[in-house]
This record gives sequence, structure tokens and C-alpha cells, in this order.
Amino acid sequence: MELKRNGGNGRRSLSVVHGNTLYTSGITTTDLDADITGQTEDILRVVDNILTRNGTDRSRVLTATVTLADMADYGAFNAVWDAWIVDGCEPARSVTGGALAVPEYKIKIAIVAAL
Repeated sequence: MELKRNGGNGRRSLSVVHGNTLYTSGITTTDLDADITGQTEDILRVVDNILTRNGTDRSRVLTATVTLADMADYGAFNAVWDAWIVDGCEPARSVTGGALAVPEYKIKIAIVAAL
């Protein structure tokens, strides 16, 4: 079965395709000044780009693992998420709170999608 790694940096790959499944690393923002809404929108743009480059789209997301630096941001995150996700194609999703690697990060999202 084919295995393809994309965007490797010596520590991790941005995404990996195995067979007909796409896995992403935990995606974070490059806009450290943005609030939770801006960071979530930025991350989901990156996710859309990864999906498109691999011949799939958000309707084929199977799972999403979300880490919020502050669970008080849950409602604002959900507002962006709910606008992004395709009705009827909601993935299995887990949202937890926890410290992120950079203090300015408010959110990290990893997804698994069908190709």
C-alpha cells in the first residue's frame, strides 16, 4: 500500500497519505496575534489547502482532534467550525483543553480524511 509523506521538516510531516487515507499533523496558525476566531479560520484554510492538494475536501473528513489552550474559547471555535463543516458530513470530533507548544497558540487541529 502506498505511503506518501508531505511537508517533512526532519521532525514531522505536515501530512501523510497511506492508501486512501490522509492524516495531518496538528495544524497551528502563523498569525500569533489573532484571536481564537482568526486562528481557527487560518488553520481551516490550511486544512482546506492540504485536502485540495491531496484530491479531497472537507466533506470527506473522518475525524478531527482539536486542542484549545483555553476551553473558554469553545463557543467561538464552534462558531467558525460550524460554518466550515459540510452539513451532513460532520466528522467524529474530539475537543480537549491543554497547553500548546507556543504561548500565543490558541488552538491546534489534526484531521484524518478519506481520499
